[in-house]
Amino acid sequence: MTGRVRSEERKEKRKKEWGVFHLYLLISAALIIAMWGVLIRGGEPPPPKTIHVVERPTVLLFLVDGAIRRYAHYEERGYPEQLSDLHPKYVPLRKEELSCLEVLSYSTDPAEGYRLALIDRSTGNVTIVLSPQGIVCMSPSDEES
Repeated sequence: MTGRVRSEERKEKRKKEWGVFHLYLLISAALIIAMWGVLIRGGEPPPPKTIHVVERPTVLLFLVDGAIRRYAHYEERGYPEQLSDLHPKYVPLRKEELSCLEVLSYSTDPAEGYRLALIDRSTGNVTIVLSPQGIVCMSPSDEES
């Protein structure tokens, strides 16, 4: 009978070992497996088509501004002399789309660093000028004076 009592004590001891920590491990392992399943099998598909920056010059303005900042950071030579220096490493445009850079006005300035703006001079539009100091919006009446 002592063997039977000992085996019952072992069973009780095993039942007591499953505590909060073991439940935590079991639940966290199940969540990790579920997350890996979502990552491998699920997720969102990529967008069906790319954005056409030629049709949206404001998007092109901010795209080129980010490219100028990356160029200055990685090349360690300051800002580029021309916008064409940014292609193909920093501006992801096809060769046919490089002509759209002519919509932008770019100049290097020793005091500010650079000035990048849209050339759109149609009446009533606000001109956006980007520089390392920030964004300046100029209305047509500000430009004339």
